[in-house]
Amino acid sequence: MAIEIFYVSGSPYSWRVMLAAEVKGVPYTARLLSLSKHEHRSPEYLKMNPRGRTPLLKDGDFVVTESLAMMVYLDSLSPTNPLFGTNPKESARVWEAVSEIVFDFEKAGLQFAQPVLFGSPTAGSAEPMKAGAEKLLGELKLVEERLGKHAFLVGDGVTAADVAAFPLVMFMQRAASNEIARTLDLGILPLATKFPNVAAWIKRFEAMPFYDKIYPPHWRA
Repeated sequence: MAIEIFYVSGSPYSWRVMLAAEVKGVPYTARLLSLSKHEHRSPEYLKMNPRGRTPLLKDGDFVVTESLAMMVYLDSLSPTNPLFGTNPKESARVWEAVSEIVFDFEKAGLQFAQPVLFGSPTAGSAEPMKAGAEKLLGELKLVEERLGKHAFLVGDGVTAADVAAFPLVMFMQRAASNEIARTLDLGILPLATKFPNVAAWIKRFEAMPFYDKIYPPHWRA
């Protein structure tokens, strides 16, 4: 039975798992869940993940419920394009970068994006956006510096750090493009001007043959 990946459109955590599968060349079947229909809270889904979170990877009777763990599992299934390094030093560098993405970039980015995408468009919502944007700008500068040294975050090939980071960057860019955020002149966009290395890195992903396949369905509207 093929691997199944249960995902939510637009979720950076779901996107990173499918991106990992594509980079590794691991066949899978994508199972799109509807949050509005509470499909992630169905009895069948809760049997697999009692927390009701997405994404979820199912390989026969084996179930994985956290995105980074899914990336590790997918990496182990194929020798193609190793995501976590090929020796102790490479692995340490990759995990170092992944940790920065998960504990620093992600935290700053969500602090900015959540009020924009899921908050109420009122005057009172501007301050959380501005505070989040300030922290996000600091993290983007660090990513920009990394990408000034190599094509990807830990060298010249895609690693788990890029797979973890890319969907988050796209999520933040979508938030920054929101009409509410644009009126505040937060200094994030346009990426091509503000963060040219990040913009070039995005273009590298967009040129990958599977990019359109895993682009969030509801973002196409």
